[in-house]
Amino acid sequence: MVHPVAHPFFNPAQAPAFNALAEKTDSNFEIRYFHVHGQGGIARTLIVIGTHDHTRLKNVFEYDWAEYKPTTPFGVMPLLTETSADGKTKLQVAESDAIERYLARKFGLFGNGTAFEKVLVNTFANSTQGLIMSIFDTYGLIEDPATRTKNKGPLITIKITPWIKYHEQHLQANGANGHYVGNSVTLADVKTDYVISMIQGLSGEELISKEKTPAIWRIRQEIDKIEGVAEWKASEEYKSIGKENFDFLGY
Repeated sequence: MVHPVAHPFFNPAQAPAFNALAEKTDSNFEIRYFHVHGQGGIARTLIVIGTHDHTRLKNVFEYDWAEYKPTTPFGVMPLLTETSADGKTKLQVAESDAIERYLARKFGLFGNGTAFEKVLVNTFANSTQGLIMSIFDTYGLIEDPATRTKNKGPLITIKITPWIKYHEQHLQANGANGHYVGNSVTLADVKTDYVISMIQGLSGEELISKEKTPAIWRIRQEIDKIEGVAEWKASEEYKSIGKENFDFLGY
């Protein structure tokens, strides 16, 4: 019996590269995705946070998707390629969640390393990811304007408003210091910084603002203080991605 060959992303031959690079922070990174924030935005921010320099993030924008799609592991993007500083070692990761968690582990974004803080980070990160997907599925990926308008009210009432309530409550309990656990940035913080933009794209400052949700808003303030992040968000590349994101997804 002839067994199919594993996709290059899943080939065990990658194992030595993962062993060599998993804890390295001086690598260079490539995110292949569309020219929107979409499912690639969080990974891009994690790289900037971890490297303090958006010039070590290379964005490859896929414009010929019909041709490239069959070569991907699941027919979806984003895809991450990490290359060692000396250019000799390379690895590839598929699926946005796997990419984000790989990068978060690499850059120490799971709290103080205790089992409890890891669970808390995962808990709040997953809660926010659920909201992100709800916004994608019921609004961003809907092409018909009338359907978008119809979906917006229930999306806010059923999904966004409860998320704001519970996350603001926890963040206040943690001292409203801009973090879900302790006093350091984690994957959960980065996901919330991302979803703030989505919510404000839908509703302006009606739901989230410095005045209405100070603990949630503090997360954005703390993220933007990290070396490299403000520069990345102010870059022409980031602004160009944001414009197309709004034109295509509506936020």
